[in-house]
Amino acid sequence: MILKNINKATLNKSRLINLINNYPHITGLPLTLTNFLYINPNFTVEDIYKIKLGKCGGWSRLVAQCQSTVVPDLTDDLASAYYRAVNNRLLICTSISYLRFLLKLCQNNFTISKDEINNKQTQLFALMCHYDFWDQAGPKLGFKSISQSLQALRHPHLQNELSEVISLLIERLDITEFTMPNMHNLNIQSSPIKMHVRYPKEHILVAFGDSRFNKKSSSREGVLNIADMNTELLFVTLNKCETQFSPTTMYHDYAISPSLFHWQTQNSAKPTSGKGLSYIQQKQTNKTVLLFVREQAKDENGRTMGFVNFGPVDFVKYEGSQPMSITWKLAHEMPAYLWHETAKLAIG
Repeated sequence: MILKNINKATLNKSRLINLINNYPHITGLPLTLTNFLYINPNFTVEDIYKIKLGKCGGWSRLVAQCQSTVVPDLTDDLASAYYRAVNNRLLICTSISYLRFLLKLCQNNFTISKDEINNKQTQLFALMCHYDFWDQAGPKLGFKSISQSLQALRHPHLQNELSEVISLLIERLDITEFTMPNMHNLNIQSSPIKMHVRYPKEHILVAFGDSRFNKKSSSREGVLNIADMNTELLFVTLNKCETQFSPTTMYHDYAISPSLFHWQTQNSAKPTSGKGLSYIQQKQTNKTVLLFVREQAKDENGRTMGFVNFGPVDFVKYEGSQPMSITWKLAHEMPAYLWHETAKLAIG
């Protein structure tokens, strides 16, 4: 473990390029990302994509630089799109259903069959893919449709690289995803979001209709009300850093038990009216509240962390006002590794 950490600490662009150049002298295996990581087991996909060549990185561009060539027919915009998708989104996503969809889409040259195009889950996954790569509403980039956006991603070299990355991510998954419990809310039941899976926030915003092809969500807060779905999304960051959260948003959120969660409202909420009262009246209004939790804002590699879907929660009780401290009961117990992580905060 110590040796692995030392190796990780010293991995920079020069060392990585030297390892790629030295690869043919170590093995006769073809130089692929999968084989390179097999020969260099101390490194991960995350390590490879931390290295940038200019404004972005990627395996194909690294190999091309080592071989004093260029990736053919590659524009800066497309290189950035692929790097953004892998580095900022896929490396923090643990949804096997979405990764399988994207792998199939990539292998089908970013074409969705006529049989699948009308499937709602397929449509939402396709929109997640659009935002993974382009990160802007379609019209803002000149795209008239999802199909046009996806077709703009066609590039043999980068598609081969993407297929490899996704296959590696699927192979290492150790999370079992399962369907959200029946909340008698058709919008939730038709959502592709699964329980106990970690998603980039943008995936969640797409899944619940706040980001659409024509308009990207402007949501930046920890609470999002989806009025036409009678649903509210709670986004919780457990370990709050003072450099990323203002003193007024350092809410005290933690697990009481594997099925109970303590959550503080925004400072304006009070039990007699508005948002605070709506939580107390959740049962009467049949409102769906979904809880998404992450350990901290950034992971060990400096990437923005995704949120784990804890699923539907029901109001139990509250204390105080402005902010209110609310206890929620989870429909399913939270994942064990996050129960231990969140329970530590109850002491703080």
